[in-house]
Amino acid sequence: MIRLTTPAGIRLESAVALDVTVGGAESNVAVALARLGRQVAWVSALPENALGRRIAREIGMHGVDVSPVVWVADARAGVYFMDTGSQPRPTRVLYDRENSAIAALDASAIDPAIVRAAGALHLTGITPALSGSAAATCVNLANEAVDAGIPVALDVNFRSRLWNPAEARQGLSPLLQRITLLLCGIDDARTIWGIAGPPADVARALLDYTTASVVVVTAGAGGAVAISRAAPNMAVHQAAPSVQPIDPVGAGDAFAAGLLHRWLDEPDDLPGALRSGVALASLKMTIAGDFAIVTAEELAEAIDLVDGDAHAIDR
Repeated sequence: MIRLTTPAGIRLESAVALDVTVGGAESNVAVALARLGRQVAWVSALPENALGRRIAREIGMHGVDVSPVVWVADARAGVYFMDTGSQPRPTRVLYDRENSAIAALDASAIDPAIVRAAGALHLTGITPALSGSAAATCVNLANEAVDAGIPVALDVNFRSRLWNPAEARQGLSPLLQRITLLLCGIDDARTIWGIAGPPADVARALLDYTTASVVVVTAGAGGAVAISRAAPNMAVHQAAPSVQPIDPVGAGDAFAAGLLHRWLDEPDDLPGALRSGVALASLKMTIAGDFAIVTAEELAEAIDLVDGDAHAIDR
């Protein structure tokens, strides 16, 4: 999407100028991974106009392959406005993305065979919430990945402005039966599935809803917990670093990218994956905009500074 952000201290209703950048959950993950040296392709649809070209150019300039993008005439780009806050006034977001190019695109327009060239497929719960055809596109891609033996990662990323909890339960159900790695915020687990309690217990409960080999539950300042189906009684916890945030938007996507970066190489190293995730998320919060504009060297330095090693919690 196009992101329009107010300057610090200026309210949206009185702003005379807005910063124009680009962002979006899956594209944020793609950019972060590409900057860490991964070969990444972003699959989406964009309008054949100046806003669509701006989105593709900004994502592509970080090394992401945008050639799979479907270009649509007479379509629109999703836009969101960020009313930048400072304590005690929170930052608030206003979305304008109804009937965007990806939401209106027929599911048959994206060939799912593209995933056969990948080492993994990453999806979020935002895209299937956009429309029935967007949901079908996600399922088609996941089916192709499963058939090819390619791992599928899903970040739940519940958005109440797009669907309610009942709709999310129904819409995510087909994907939950096809995934290898699940990422879910502790609040999302309670809102969608009524699962509450300590993060480790939430992670164990989520295993029952999915085919995932690994479930990761994030708890904001409480850090993150990972649990594997191979050892469901042993959860791994990583504390969150202390950060002075400049822009928290995209931190969850940076966490996903950092975790994926390590997990793709060492799927059994859950402590290392969690440390990589929280380190990249902490770096992102010091950077304005959606994208984690970070190098692999900077991530390695940040990992070394993460307080406390990830540790196991025996049930």
